[in-house]
Amino acid sequence: MKEEFKQFVSSHPELIKYVNNKQMTWQKFYDIYSLYGDKKDVWDQYFKEDDKTSVTDIVNMIKNMDIDTLQKNISTINKALSFVSTLLSKEEVKESYTPVPLYKKFED
Repeated sequence: MKEEFKQFVSSHPELIKYVNNKQMTWQKFYDIYSLYGDKKDVWDQYFKEDDKTSVTDIVNMIKNMDIDTLQKNISTINKALSFVSTLLSKEEVKESYTPVPLYKKFED
C-alpha cells in the first residue's frame, strides 16, 4: 500500500503544496488514500488548486519575461494589424467604385 501511495503522490505533485503550506500532512493524505484509493472525486478538491494561477506564479512569469522581445512582438503584431486594416479600407473603396461603361457618353 505504501508503494502505491508513493506512486500516486509522484503522479500528483500538487499535493506537496498542501504539505508545505501546512494545510495537510502526509499522514492525512495517506489515510485518505488508504480509505478511498485514487478515486478522482475524493481528490478533486486538492487537484483543482493546481488549475488556478497564483499571484506568485504571475510575478515569476513577469520576472522571466524578456521585455525587449515582448515589445518587438507587439510592434510586429501592430504593423500586421495596420497592414490588414489598410487592405480592408482599400477593398471597401473598390467595392463602392462603379466604372462607367465605355459606350456611354458624358451627356447620355
